[in-house]
Amino acid sequence: MHNDSEKFIQKTCEQVRFRAAHKGIEQELAAHIEDNMEQFIAQGLDEKTAREKAIKCMGDPIEIGGALNKVHRSQTEWGVICLSLLLSIFGVGTMFFIGDVPAGNSSIFAIKQVIYTMIGMGLLVGIYFYDYTRLHRFGIRIFLFGLILTIMTILFGDKENGVFFFEVGQISFSTVSICSFIFMVSIITELSKCRGKGITAFLRICTLCTIALVSLFINRAFSLGFTMLIVYAVILTVAAGKGHFNAEKKRGYIYTAIGICVVSLMIVILHTIYIYHHKYMDHVVGKYLEGAQWIGRSTFLNVHGWTYLPENWADFFLTIIVAHFGWIVGCLVLAALIALFTIMIFRTVSIKNTFGFYLSVGMSVSFITSFMFSIVTEVGYVNNLAASLSFVSFGGTNYLHHIFAIGLFLSIWRRNLIVPKDMYSSLSQGRQL
Repeated sequence: MHNDSEKFIQKTCEQVRFRAAHKGIEQELAAHIEDNMEQFIAQGLDEKTAREKAIKCMGDPIEIGGALNKVHRSQTEWGVICLSLLLSIFGVGTMFFIGDVPAGNSSIFAIKQVIYTMIGMGLLVGIYFYDYTRLHRFGIRIFLFGLILTIMTILFGDKENGVFFFEVGQISFSTVSICSFIFMVSIITELSKCRGKGITAFLRICTLCTIALVSLFINRAFSLGFTMLIVYAVILTVAAGKGHFNAEKKRGYIYTAIGICVVSLMIVILHTIYIYHHKYMDHVVGKYLEGAQWIGRSTFLNVHGWTYLPENWADFFLTIIVAHFGWIVGCLVLAALIALFTIMIFRTVSIKNTFGFYLSVGMSVSFITSFMFSIVTEVGYVNNLAASLSFVSFGGTNYLHHIFAIGLFLSIWRRNLIVPKDMYSSLSQGRQL
């Protein structure tokens, strides 16, 4: 690039505080200068004179940089950060007070959760500042890594309650939630690359989704598998509705994607009705909620303690909260989670980057589906969809998975104003795809 152009661009970028936006601004300014040069050369000017005039026509670099600084700025969604932090603190605090659970004294688990929470907060900050668009280049490689991790867990891991755990030294952890997130990111990466490529691309994405789901079901992570089944169905439906694969044949893709959604829901319902047909409230665990007060401990808890909690007690953390603190506290926790998901949805529809938009859709739907599975299990409708309350329930792997997702969402929103202008993907701008 010519020295005069470089000086102009450098002076302009000095006014923009968000350094992550500099590269895009440099490319845009250089393109404008080159376009102006071509016009002046076509008018008969020599290259040097044309360049000088092209730069002069751009205006004052300080004024331009100031204007760009107002547009190309980072964004922080403090509502998501505060709610995630408050829910994490409440979950840890609850475990210090509930006493003995079937697996031991809860304070032991609370100390472990404090460590996970500290690691999670560090992870959240790191991912927030990470440029999520770099993931775009690793699509299939990320997918293959998830498959290898799944296979290694099944072949060499230990099995507990039907779920495989992978051991590294003295540390044992479930890889299914990690793999499900890896699969989702890689599939969305490939989806964002296949705009306008028709039925071949659609079938390719469906094949990747199928492989990812089969790997989860082989690992006997049925609830997580059903969650991701719904996530993929919704992503495909949104993509079809926006004409992502082929705008001219959008209707056919929409019908196909809706069909996938319907089949997904039918599979979940059939699994619930025919495989496990008994209701949760028929189980003695429901007595904790039946004896719950508006404020204070449940009458059933006062008499029996936590004796009747099942081995997977962490999946009934809302029951524990309501039984120990009362319905008001339980409702406040639910309200905080609903507020968190609502903010994520409203921010998602404003995201301009194709890759970031579909990632946000996937993470939002995943959180909401898991939340709904947890609620219908704990209030008594089903007894076979194990799902934990995000950020509140005990579980290191799930907690870090959720924190990673929130960090990635914040990274996407932070860079929403600096994406290339040709990558619009908000629901309100579907025609521009």
